[in-house]
Amino acid sequence: MSTLGIISEYNPYHNGHAYLLESAKEMTGSAHAVSIMSGPFSQQGLPMVQDKYVRAAAAAASGIDLVFELPVLFATGSAGDFAEGAVALLTRSHLVDTLCFGVETPDESIFSEAADCILEEPDPYKDALRQLQKEGLSYPSAREKALTLVLGQKIHDLVGKPNNILALEYILAIRRLRSPLKICMIRRTTDYHGAVSDLSSPFIHLSATEIRKKLLDQTPADVTKSNIPSCLRDGLPEEALNAFQKAGFHFLLSPAGLMPYLAMRMLELPDELPPDSLPMGMTQEMYHRLKKLSPPMEYEEAIEALKRKNVTRSRITRSLLHLILDIRESDRIRDLMHAPLYLNLLSAREESTGLLRTPADTEDTLPVITKKASWHPTDHRTIRLWSLDLKAELLYNQIFYDTCRVRNKPAYCRSPVIVPTKN
Repeated sequence: MSTLGIISEYNPYHNGHAYLLESAKEMTGSAHAVSIMSGPFSQQGLPMVQDKYVRAAAAAASGIDLVFELPVLFATGSAGDFAEGAVALLTRSHLVDTLCFGVETPDESIFSEAADCILEEPDPYKDALRQLQKEGLSYPSAREKALTLVLGQKIHDLVGKPNNILALEYILAIRRLRSPLKICMIRRTTDYHGAVSDLSSPFIHLSATEIRKKLLDQTPADVTKSNIPSCLRDGLPEEALNAFQKAGFHFLLSPAGLMPYLAMRMLELPDELPPDSLPMGMTQEMYHRLKKLSPPMEYEEAIEALKRKNVTRSRITRSLLHLILDIRESDRIRDLMHAPLYLNLLSAREESTGLLRTPADTEDTLPVITKKASWHPTDHRTIRLWSLDLKAELLYNQIFYDTCRVRNKPAYCRSPVIVPTKN
């Protein structure tokens, strides 16, 4: 029987995620779903709204059988790095056969045409991409325009929408990694402002972005067990809401807490860095502009100072986090299908723990981490990847404490959250 793989941030787990899971199970006949979830920081390099174990527990309580962490190296990488890291983990887990994701345009043939163009790089596409980047466009914008010039308006309508962009990266990752994963596309039912486009849907679909925006209007004292904001009460499945309620409704909604750590790193920047020592995703030009800045300043001021036409805001925020965590260009892993990776289990449904015993015992089967204190990698690349995950968790726990006055347990004292079977 088919088992679904889902890649997500669950920031937080909301009704749209529940709709995706239900629709995909119905479409594929799958009995189980396994998720690869980002940990403390988002793909934009920003802190998640809540501790990764709470978010994973919310997902498991809502129907995801197993939730594994996407290592921070991939979780805070470019869209391509994010997709390839997650697809590699799903593929090498030997737990799933179908990758499910939401799209605005569920037309596999158009996605395939766009992927062919990017991978094969015909001369008209390559020339257009090069020229557009010379004109100062960022790579994502240049790629979108180059694809439109070569393949026509239908491609513009495809790649100009957020979920479609990430879906295209998943398809590219499957092809680049030669993964046997099949794909299942589910049409997205809301826009990014929370408007429902599919009125037949039984769920109220506020996007994660909209939920976070609405939470910003609340003070911590406003959110209590007896006074739950409508964006949570209506936007989250009951099981997910219960998980956040159990955690005390503490939310981290601003990256401002990162500024003291960024300021410390800025004070010690050398005049020059070789390309491999630059923070991952940061260009020499960005580095030199950052070097000229002088704290004190707000985190947003640093971001604004680095903005240019050819650099996206997300790339800036990712690069700043990479500077703080000392994630360098030399940390990139080129061969994900043979690299020493691992599956860090964050949460599981009690009745689904048996799935962990089913992977094929093949050469590329990944170790599953259930007890961190007993996990002692020996390969230097695995040690480095794991050390970055631990550092990211420590950083998040500190800024969560600074903001919410809540102490999360140290990384080595944490165990996967097992969600009990309902009687």
